[in-house]
Amino acid sequence: MHDEFEPEQEGARRSALFGWPLLLALIGCLALILAAAFTPRLLPRLDLGTMVLAGIGAGLAWWLLVLLVAGRTRQWLVAGIALVVLPATGALAGFGAGRIYVARSAEDGRTFAELDIAADGKPSVPGAAAERGVASAAYLAAIREADKDLRDYADAMGKFNLGVLSSPYLLQQAPQVLSDCASISTLEKVAQDQSKRAHDRKARLIEAVDGSELPAGAKPGARAIVTAGDEDAMLASRIEIIRASRAQCELLARRTWHNAAGYFGFSNGGDRAQFGATTKRLLEAAGKTEALQRVAKDQRTAGREQVREALMR
Repeated sequence: MHDEFEPEQEGARRSALFGWPLLLALIGCLALILAAAFTPRLLPRLDLGTMVLAGIGAGLAWWLLVLLVAGRTRQWLVAGIALVVLPATGALAGFGAGRIYVARSAEDGRTFAELDIAADGKPSVPGAAAERGVASAAYLAAIREADKDLRDYADAMGKFNLGVLSSPYLLQQAPQVLSDCASISTLEKVAQDQSKRAHDRKARLIEAVDGSELPAGAKPGARAIVTAGDEDAMLASRIEIIRASRAQCELLARRTWHNAAGYFGFSNGGDRAQFGATTKRLLEAAGKTEALQRVAKDQRTAGREQVREALMR
C-alpha cells in the first residue's frame, strides 16, 4: 500500500511546487522587470527613492494575488518565498528604472556637452541627437530651422546682387540692381519675420530644457546654450545693413560715379561724402554683427563647459 501511494504523494509535492502560485510569482517577477525597462519611456522622471518604494509596493501588491491563490491550494511555502522575492524584485526593478533615467538624462546631456561651435558661433549637433532625449531633439530641430532661415535670408539677399554695390567694375557688368533700389527694403520684412521665429524657437527650447530629464546641474548650461545670442541686436544690425545698402544703391543710381582704378570716384563732393557715409554704416553694421556672433559663441562655449562639469560629477 505504501508503494501505491508514493507516486501520488510525489505528484502532490510537485503540484505544490510547480502550481499556479509559483507560476504567478514568476510572472510577477517578469512583469516587474519589464516595468523597469519601459517605465522610463512612459513616465516622467522620479527620484531614485520613490522608484524603489514604488517597486516594493508593486511587488507586495502582486504577492497578495499569489497569497490569494496559494491560500486556496494551501501552498504556503510558495507564498512565503514570494513574500521575500517579489518585493525584493520590485526594489531592484525600481533601482534599475532609476538608473535608466539617470543614463537617459546623461545621454540627453551629451548633445550639449559635445556641442560643436564654428568660428562664427554657429552650433551644430549630430543627427543622432534626435534619439537622445527631449532637449536634444528640440535643439536639433531648432538648429535645422535656424540654418534654413540663414539660407533663405542669403537667397533673398542674393536676388538683389548687393555685392556689386561695392565694386565699380562689378556694377558696370551688372547694373540691374540700380533700376529698383526701393525694393531692397522688402528684405526688412524677411529679417523681422526670421527674428520673430528665432524668439519663438528660444522660448520652445527653454521649455524643452526645463521639462527634460537633464541632470539639474546641467540645465543652466543647456539653457545658456539654447538662449545664446541677442536676437534684437542682430535684427537691428540686419536692418541697418539693408537701409544703408538701399541708400548706397540710390546714390549710385544717380550715375555720378566713375571707375577710378577699381574704386568709386565722384566728381561731386557731396556724393563722394554721402558714399563714404553709407560705406561706413555698412562696415559698422557688419562689425556689430560679427561682435554679436562672437558673444553668442562665448555664451555657447561657457554653457557647454557647465554641462560637461555637471555630467562629470
